[in-house]
Amino acid sequence: MEINAEQYTKAKGYALRLFKLRPQSACELSDKLRKKGYPPELVERLTAELKAKGFIDDAAFARAWIQGRCRKYGYRRLARELDAKGIDGEMAKTAWGQVREGYEEEPVVRVLAEKRVQLCRDVPILKRKKRIMDYLARRGFDMGIINKVLREL
Repeated sequence: MEINAEQYTKAKGYALRLFKLRPQSACELSDKLRKKGYPPELVERLTAELKAKGFIDDAAFARAWIQGRCRKYGYRRLARELDAKGIDGEMAKTAWGQVREGYEEEPVVRVLAEKRVQLCRDVPILKRKKRIMDYLARRGFDMGIINKVLREL
């Protein structure tokens, strides 16, 4: 099937508008273009062109995603989010390793736990600790760090 030049221009304009909002992974952009009704051949060609021009860089996207969200979420949650955006596990691990240099998870967990303690101060101690543990686990933090922080609270 031949790609319509007008349709290609519209798809490219749409893709570039998406990049104004925030970086996109290749898979994420392809999904959005398909949902807009663009044919698979056009989506594939446009995605390849944008990769070649440097608009799409999944490794940089993964690093930026982790950097922007690591103050609120742990690695497990971030890896799930990246997986949903089409970033494979190895690339997520590599990005986490690069971002993690100079980053410590324990102080982040401590701050979130202390905020949660203030919200649950009228709840019995065991129930409070369970709620905080569940909250932090849902956010993807390491259970070892969660337990250490909760023992110190």
